[in-house]
Formats: sequence, C-alpha cells, structure tokens
Amino acid sequence: MKVLKDLLKANEDRKIIIMPVGISGSGKTKLYIDLNKEFDIHYISFDKIRINLYRKDFPDRDKISYHDAYRYVSDKKMKILPIAKKEFINSKSKIVYIDNTNLTKKARRKFLCIADGYLRIAVYFEPNIRECIKRQFGIDRDKRVKPSVILDQFSIIERPDFSEFDIILTKKIDRNINEKGSSDNRRI
Repeated sequence: MKVLKDLLKANEDRKIIIMPVGISGSGKTKLYIDLNKEFDIHYISFDKIRINLYRKDFPDRDKISYHDAYRYVSDKKMKILPIAKKEFINSKSKIVYIDNTNLTKKARRKFLCIADGYLRIAVYFEPNIRECIKRQFGIDRDKRVKPSVILDQFSIIERPDFSEFDIILTKKIDRNINEKGSSDNRRI
C-alpha cells in the first residue's frame, strides 16, 4: 500500500488509472477505501452501478440486496459497461479507480483503450482461493459470491503485463501485507 501511495504522490500532476485485477474477495474495494482516505479518487464500481440502476427503478426500497440488483439488471439485460465508460470519460479527477474483477486482458482493454495520456497502474491480487472464499462468509461482507464463482474466476484470470500497464504492483492475498519487490514488479 505504501508503494502505491508513494507513486500517487510522486505523480500528482498526471492523470492516473488504477485497475485492480483479482478474484472476488481479494481486497479490491478495501484498497480503494484505504486510498480514498488520502487521495481524491473517482471511484467507478460495476457493483455500485448495478445498485444505482436498481434503486432508480425501485426508489422506495430502503434496503437493497446486491443479489436482487444483480439479478434485476441481468434479467433486464441492462448494459453496465457503457455507463462505466461514460463515467470514466467524463471524470474530472486526476485518479480514477476501476473497481471490477478486471480478470482478462480483453476486459481490461475496454477501459485502457480510452485511457490515452493516463499513467496506467495495475494492482494484481495474487489469487488465494481459500482466503477469498473464507472472506465471503465475513459478517461485514455486503456482497457474497458463491465458491463456484470464485473458482470460475480463478480459472480465467490473466496476470497483467507491461503491454497493458506502465506499472504493475502485486499484492499477496493473506492476513499480512508484504512489501518486497524488484524494479518492475513490487509486492504491496
């Protein structure tokens, strides 16, 4: 985390896209929450977009279940990507955080192709299936994903590379946050 914060401070005059890459439960949203305490970040979350679409059609519902919103948006065949891309294009913030699993090059390319002039930072959450499944049963978890979905995500994840990103940081998913690294690939 310190490495990423140092990078953001050192590049405060540049436009930056941060794209976490990781299976559900790996800590992508938590990373955003931690960064947002110190930086003005435009947060683009596919989950949040789904909730907002659901809330727009059901404004009287006090408590909204993520699964209800997901099912509703899927059943209605509502397109999330164009909304997220429009939000990215219209962002006035220097730092944009794309909170989605971003598992494949194809999925990441949908944003990277419109990120001209941005410093492109990937945060790769090394898959730890056991820990990610365990996190699904946490009390403070607002969205739970079935273990079978996590296994499916694990089967397709593609490690980011330097043909896509300027900087790639790797975060080990466990209880400890390690800071080790080399010149081109660091653990945060």
